[in-house]
Amino acid sequence: MSSRRFLAGISAVLFCVALARGSEGEVPCAALTDAVHRLASRYDAFAMVPDDPQGRVVYGTNRGYLHLLRSVGSRYREIWVSPSHVTRIQKVLISDLQGSGTPQVVAFTVRGLIVVYDLGSFGLIWQSPEQQFRSIEALTVANTDNDRQQEIIFLSEGRLYVYDGMHFIEEWRSDALYDARDIAVGDVDGDGEPEIVLSSGHVLDARYRSLKWQNKEPFGDHLELADIDGDGKMEVIASTNDAVTIWDVDERHEKWD
Repeated sequence: MSSRRFLAGISAVLFCVALARGSEGEVPCAALTDAVHRLASRYDAFAMVPDDPQGRVVYGTNRGYLHLLRSVGSRYREIWVSPSHVTRIQKVLISDLQGSGTPQVVAFTVRGLIVVYDLGSFGLIWQSPEQQFRSIEALTVANTDNDRQQEIIFLSEGRLYVYDGMHFIEEWRSDALYDARDIAVGDVDGDGEPEIVLSSGHVLDARYRSLKWQNKEPFGDHLELADIDGDGKMEVIASTNDAVTIWDVDERHEKWD
């Protein structure tokens, strides 16, 4: 996605937030609710707190700040801003990593810093050591082994990592390098167990991390998983700037080609 499209997409929201300064953080834009919902679904730097009666939204900025907004009627109010993480926030996710009932914000910067904040206390729970990762190509959160906590799955300089979401220790890293830009996790072959799907065309067993299938070509740049034909198995929906393709991993071919 070009920076021009991104800036065009978020300009209205940032303008409304700017208007809030000097009015106790309240964002006086009646259309902001719908705009934020659209942006949260389209852009990696926006995320909505799932099933949240407060309608909270978190977004990251070019200067490395995370902003938390809360819906107040037809308005949004800024209720928290993180310290600066120096460089642009590339992606924001919200998940209950530890199964505690309180969601956490997971974000990473263009220079490879991963941070986790608690949405209840706004405290920093964990951040990756300085310069441990020079870049992060893709990151997601999922339960890969059916324990209580989620795992953080990410690619750094082509290597796939799995971190425990409770103690933030490395559970596994790949020997292989993958030229991928996105990661998704779900049961894509109907075996009842999740798989790690990489946009490079690789499908790995999420629990044992063994390679289950490698497509002859990359799936695409961006991934979503959904059961679109009602067969009980998720399909891989991949997009590039030019096209959308749908892949049936169980049958190992492009669907409806």
